[in-house]
Amino acid sequence: MTTGHLTLAHRLMPAPDVAERHSIVIKASRDRVWDAVSNMKATDIRLAKPLFAVRDLLSRVRNGHPQRDLPDFTPLAEDPGREVVQGVIGQWWRLGRAENVASVDGPDAFRAFDRPGYAKATFSFLLEDVSDGRIRLVTETRVQATSPDARRAFLRYWVVIRLGSGFVRRAMLAAIRARALSS
Repeated sequence: MTTGHLTLAHRLMPAPDVAERHSIVIKASRDRVWDAVSNMKATDIRLAKPLFAVRDLLSRVRNGHPQRDLPDFTPLAEDPGREVVQGVIGQWWRLGRAENVASVDGPDAFRAFDRPGYAKATFSFLLEDVSDGRIRLVTETRVQATSPDARRAFLRYWVVIRLGSGFVRRAMLAAIRARALSS
């Protein structure tokens, strides 16, 4: 949270089962950082590909086929130039056997989703002014399960993937910084 204001991510999911934040300070204008966030592509995060390959391999070993694609993140909220939040609902811990919710139709449907056996996740970027033309870019992942069984399953999965997830988030921040500084 920043300067007494609740973030959009917090408003969408005030009591997550897990929340993890990473940040980086970028010596660039807010507009350049926002543009870099808005135009980031998966191909910008080359260092994360090996982690996704390991996940795919584990799925093949466990299920005999690769991990099915996870659903796309759904845009949930945006305060242009300051914060953007996307969400996804699924059973990521089931490695290849998950039933994932394709998408939800906006923030109200995301908040209301409560089918047992799933977890809801938000992924956000928040820009904060530091000083001297610098911006702190914060990424936060928040996850909340829809039932006690899903919470237990997700928390076991989180223990295994947390470091890799954090690595991916830091790689994203570095890619955004590089894009903001090169534009």
